[in-house]
Amino acid sequence: EADSTASIQLIRNENDSITYQSSSKTKQFAVFSEIFYDRGWKAYVDGKETPIVKTDYVLRGLALPAGNHIIRFQFKPASYYNSLKMAVISSILAWVAIAAAIWQGVRMKKSTGFEKPNKGKN
Repeated sequence: EADSTASIQLIRNENDSITYQSSSKTKQFAVFSEIFYDRGWKAYVDGKETPIVKTDYVLRGLALPAGNHIIRFQFKPASYYNSLKMAVISSILAWVAIAAAIWQGVRMKKSTGFEKPNKGKN
């Protein structure tokens, strides 16, 4: 059922996050003038993830329940976050390896009794 008083207002448009506010007396289907791209974009209505529908071949749309809602599109590509996790794990492993090498060197120095020769003393 059409609601002539329904509205959607752009609240904030940032690189990786777009926020809208919607209001309607009945449930509606909203078409957004943004390109549908399913690799990384997520939609949330009042904080709850909602599926994005490919509309008119290139645009994105959402089914919205009746009432006042905050709609947020966020770009969260899994590949980026997986790469970030791998980078952190690799850095931790590298620091552990460096610390282990230093500890092993100190331990070897103590066990062999290696000391610097005294210069100028007999």
